[in-house]
Amino acid sequence: MSESTFDIVIAGAGVNGLACGAVLAQEGLKVAVVERNPWVGGGAVTREVTLPGFRHDLFGSSHVWVHINRDFKESLEPELAKHGLKYLYQTDHITGHPDKNGGPGIVIYKSIDKTCESISHYSQKDAERYRAIYDDFHLIRDGVVKNFFSPPQPPSTMARAMETSHEGLARLQEFSLSARAWVDYNFENDFIKAVMLNWALAPQILPDQEGAGQSFYVMIPSIHDFGQAIPEGGSQMLPESMRAFIESRGGLVRTGVTVEEILVEDGTARGLRLDNGDVLKASRAMVSALDPKQTFEQLVDTRHLQDEFLSKVRRFSFGRVTICRLHLALEEPPAYTNGEDMSRCAFHRIVDSSQQMIKFYGEIAMGVPPTDPFLWSACWTLVDPSRAPAGKHTLIFDTFVPNWLADGRRWEDIGEDYARTVLLPKLQQYAPNINDRTILGMYVETKESLEAANRSFVEGTTNGGERIAAQLGYFRPFPGYAHYRSPIKNLYMTGPHCHPGGGISAMGTITARVMLDDLGLRAAEF
Repeated sequence: MSESTFDIVIAGAGVNGLACGAVLAQEGLKVAVVERNPWVGGGAVTREVTLPGFRHDLFGSSHVWVHINRDFKESLEPELAKHGLKYLYQTDHITGHPDKNGGPGIVIYKSIDKTCESISHYSQKDAERYRAIYDDFHLIRDGVVKNFFSPPQPPSTMARAMETSHEGLARLQEFSLSARAWVDYNFENDFIKAVMLNWALAPQILPDQEGAGQSFYVMIPSIHDFGQAIPEGGSQMLPESMRAFIESRGGLVRTGVTVEEILVEDGTARGLRLDNGDVLKASRAMVSALDPKQTFEQLVDTRHLQDEFLSKVRRFSFGRVTICRLHLALEEPPAYTNGEDMSRCAFHRIVDSSQQMIKFYGEIAMGVPPTDPFLWSACWTLVDPSRAPAGKHTLIFDTFVPNWLADGRRWEDIGEDYARTVLLPKLQQYAPNINDRTILGMYVETKESLEAANRSFVEGTTNGGERIAAQLGYFRPFPGYAHYRSPIKNLYMTGPHCHPGGGISAMGTITARVMLDDLGLRAAEF
């Protein structure tokens, strides 16, 4: 048992906890980060789970939002590059949407012109509407980036700014629509509607959930402006480089230890007590990158918290959706029936029709394993050959499933059969070469394995909390606590349960900026 003191102590070495620690270390603070797992990364973990030499991103895989984070891009990334981080950009074929119903499919290119040409094979009118959405993004681009990586504004702020004109009111009306209503409002071709709906529902938003319309004006156009990139060697290279950077600045990143208690004295966070009895004292501030229920119901003695706040914690919803994911080691990459351009895409969203999507979410609501799922798929070895032995490939594909089953079964009992009899045959409808001849190894991820890998994947959810209007922006994670400060003095929050939510964004930089301002070290310019 030992006791040591640091300026800042952080619980949880996921991407956001490490990003927060890296920014603070960059300002000269001595930082300690502790992690229960033997590895760092949280949701950005790369491991050999099928066969030796095949490196699979187990959870977070696609790096889009981190490249919009200016604090990361301008300050951190140049330093992290010295510690092994190298991003590989897809400069042309970004996302493929294959079509088994006779059409050519749609490819989202970095080029807006090529993308609109691909869409025009289904509908010229829809291609023009897609371009208009992209053009609109340029009008709000800087505001989107600023709002995404700043403490959230009160919900009335946007409405007040837009309600003074007919155009603004019309846009507010669109923003209020559900995802399904929005695609019906804007597009005419059913396949294009299904593709657009599939994009919007990626963060586990439900099709008829109101207020999802505004996401289309950000999620779809931003891919053309910011692109998509992955770290060479796997997603885990991002947290590993941040770990190395913190340590190079005299900090400590300690794995394989579990936080037993957040120490609070006189209403102020003072440090952590670990499961082996060691104590890490925080002389200036503490951060929890763990989920709010774990932080405030398990690690903080509840006598330090008011009942009203604890009630907010208990009502926080993680949602009812998890994933069933299949990792494959392959002899060759998928060859899609829609041709060479489709096969050149490393990343695919596979959906048949709008009706399929509605049935899919209906089955999720009923606690039934989806019988005809859409798929998310990534063959990252097309971009980064270092992730597999020479000439071989890895493939990830999955779908959303309910994290409860109406018949009482458990996903760990049915997951492998579901992956083999439902997910794999679905993929083979589009890429028939993924079969016994080409599959060298397989690993199935389900709700239970997600929970075991990361305690913050509560009930197998991976987005840090349900993305409903009552838990977004100014209300995330709780009303009155959206600015990364907790009710315990000097205890801050970071992670996907905070604004802007899930995804690999390194949003811990926002928490760090708030802390530096509070500590009088650097004025926040949000």
